[in-house]
Amino acid sequence: MARIDGLNLSGASLNPAGAAGAGSAQDPAAAEAALKARGRQDAVSLSNRGRLVAEAAHAVAMSRDVRTEKVAAIKAALANGSYSSNAREIAERLFANGIGN
Repeated sequence: MARIDGLNLSGASLNPAGAAGAGSAQDPAAAEAALKARGRQDAVSLSNRGRLVAEAAHAVAMSRDVRTEKVAAIKAALANGSYSSNAREIAERLFANGIGN
């Protein structure tokens, strides 16, 4: 199971040999030899969820108006179970800002 920034990306494929059934049961030296024999480089592929997480992280990093105190308050509310949201209000704001188009 792979973890990136504390998120469980269970669909991530971290098998550099690219062979079905290979992985922790295969000897690392044998996997490296197989890669060299095929002339391939190491590769990592992310699941759709992994790609979405990466895109979201990139969007946040590029945003100039992240309110860290608001983010911290929401994280705390999520952690203690007191966070509540109104899906209709969120959807209306998304559409009003042109995000839902």
